[in-house]
Amino acid sequence: MQVLPMQLPAAEPLARLLLQWGVAPPPARPVAERLGGWLGWAEAIGLSQLLATPVAAGANAAAGREARDWADAALDRLQSELTAAFDDALLARDAAEMAPEGMPLADLLAPFRLHHAQQQRSMAARVATLRERLRPRLAEASGALNRLAQLDAVFERAIVEQERSLLAGLPALLTKRAETHHAADPRRWRARFWADLQRALRAELDLRLQPVQGLIQALHQAEC
Repeated sequence: MQVLPMQLPAAEPLARLLLQWGVAPPPARPVAERLGGWLGWAEAIGLSQLLATPVAAGANAAAGREARDWADAALDRLQSELTAAFDDALLARDAAEMAPEGMPLADLLAPFRLHHAQQQRSMAARVATLRERLRPRLAEASGALNRLAQLDAVFERAIVEQERSLLAGLPALLTKRAETHHAADPRRWRARFWADLQRALRAELDLRLQPVQGLIQALHQAEC
């Protein structure tokens, strides 16, 4: 069994972070019930047809090894590059300094809001690209992994709007965090807010990467 490569320190789960910030989780419902509410008719038909098709037998060991090596390296590179981009040096320097007096909070907050929006767009695009590029490599490795890749494509289409709706609320929540820190310390609030922003970005990345990490884990388990 191949040992997985060293990963970056784990981010805290987004749900835990939101709870710490006073956002209560929605009422718990069975997974099947929630998924049924997210599937449109096209996804439901596609899923039904997919599950009715027998899984192809056989595996390609060489393709599996190549897929694992590629996936591990691609994931490490993506995590490293995105987390490095989160910690913008100029904004971090500004956040560490006392805020100028007399400027409206909205003006002081604007560059941080812009940075957050840019990082959200970058995460969404790059994680989706990695996920899309990973599926054909699973398909080449074995019939069972091909089925998993097909299911992942269906589920990605089914939950993309739910994910977008959830994450669209983060900017407003971060603005409230900034207002709270500003009220507590009008000159030094930016350092605390910058720490909150970094936590939110890392938690969001952790959430977005979970499907990709699941596919890669399946690749490694297939090797056992």
